[in-house]
Amino acid sequence: MRILLVNDDGIHGEGLLVLARELAGRHDVYVCAPNREQSGMSQALSVGVPLRVSDERLDLPVKKALSVDGRPADCTKLALEILFKDEQIDMVISGINKGANLGTDVLYSGTVGAALEGYNHNVRSLAVSVSGKSAVSFEQIAEIIAAKLDYFYQTGEKFMYNINFPLALNSDKIEFVFTKQGFRRYENEFHTVELSDGSTAYKMQGNAQDIGNDEFTDIAAVKRGCISVTPLTLERTDFAKLNKLNSLK
Repeated sequence: MRILLVNDDGIHGEGLLVLARELAGRHDVYVCAPNREQSGMSQALSVGVPLRVSDERLDLPVKKALSVDGRPADCTKLALEILFKDEQIDMVISGINKGANLGTDVLYSGTVGAALEGYNHNVRSLAVSVSGKSAVSFEQIAEIIAAKLDYFYQTGEKFMYNINFPLALNSDKIEFVFTKQGFRRYENEFHTVELSDGSTAYKMQGNAQDIGNDEFTDIAAVKRGCISVTPLTLERTDFAKLNKLNSLK
């Protein structure tokens, strides 16, 4: 396959480099990633802003590696529409992200946003994430994803799968579970920070609270030691509310 690798941790992110090394032996790998960390950017685009693109030497057997002075979704969009438009990319993979993207994390995640941009271009897309506290290494994750790529590819002409690895894999077997998006709320704390110019700024830190998640959610599956695979879409319509409103006419 011709695979485009993107991320939100930056062009030198460890997860991206490990995944590129694993995939490059069997696939044509193209890399386009931010030139610095861009976590929490969701699917934001740099509208009306010049995007500087630079060649990168990653010491990996990839076809081409480029960094962009922009956001994760910028990288996917620019790669598919301009930089690698003649390569006919078969799949976009975003990650491996150091940090889970479970439940409502998908609303904020630059990793998920970069993959959704691929899906928006009708390209099969994966977002791959793991908690920073996980005992599962990037190398293990890369091997597992590489072994499963053909299977994922054959599940449809277009998809977006949000994949999350657990803190520890079940010892008996590697288990992928197809799940629905769970619910995660953050209890945020804002800390004041004194800047060098004497002004005051605010820095947010949040603690995740997982609420009301049944066994079919990504959050519950990961807690069981499974690898969750959640199909996502760009559709955001609240159909239950829409039907109720229409019934009031």
